Amino acid sequence: MLPKYALATAAISAAFIAFEAQAKTFKYEIQDINSSNASLQYPGLDLNGANSATLTVDQANSSSPAVITSLDVNFPYASKLSVRNFNSFGGFHQATVGNTWVYRQLNIEIHGLDIQNSNDQMINIDGFVSEADSFIGVEQPGNQGQPLFHVGGRLVDVTPSKVTDVKTLTIDGSRLRLSLNSKITSNSNSGHDNAVVIDSLWFGNGEAKLYIPISMSSNEAKFAEPYKLNISTHSGPEGDEHSIHVLARDEHGNELPTAEFPLQHLLEEAYRNHQ
Repeated sequence: MLPKYALATAAISAAFIAFEAQAKTFKYEIQDINSSNASLQYPGLDLNGANSATLTVDQANSSSPAVITSLDVNFPYASKLSVRNFNSFGGFHQATVGNTWVYRQLNIEIHGLDIQNSNDQMINIDGFVSEADSFIGVEQPGNQGQPLFHVGGRLVDVTPSKVTDVKTLTIDGSRLRLSLNSKITSNSNSGHDNAVVIDSLWFGNGEAKLYIPISMSSNEAKFAEPYKLNISTHSGPEGDEHSIHVLARDEHGNELPTAEFPLQHLLEEAYRNHQ
């Protein structure tokens, strides 16, 4: 009987590992960043002009809540602020950090953030000097303490991606290399619709990005992965004409094909915007 129990245990373990493998970590930069001191001023502590910031978010799967796991803000005239252990409720994300700058405890609050759809939205961060023994665990925002600083900016997804497929062909007498990106993103040129990204290297024309729309919610798109480029060729009135579509998989392994688009049209659009 032992081998059967061993096989059953192995199967359960494999299923658990497969489920756990769906968890992802998303990294964001805060661009167009600005910061300023608030009403509480400490001589020599200048928190103006923050020059960079990063936000890290973990999410087990598309059905689970996203959780902020870290925030790092770099200031030109003060040491870096590093915040962990956020607590989220009602659209607010709060944490405490001890022994920062000249203060025993600071209370950090991120507000106005749709954490499920974080990319390309404005973020607001406020820091307070704690006047209470406890900040995490309150039922409503409040009693934060004296306002110390404010940071604002636009979140941009910088989660690393990889190339999942490559195709080469000749267009207008020049070699074209298309590299499929594993990350689905929003396309600012088409109203922030989700799109597959293809990196194009077209000799004589340079580099550009092609965007192919894909129908899914932003939360689903975070866990889907484009994996195959399909290019079909047929004769046209002026020579060969190429069409392209992409295959993607969602987090459950279901295949999601995009619509088919004329490659020449995508190239003209990408390189027109590239100029």
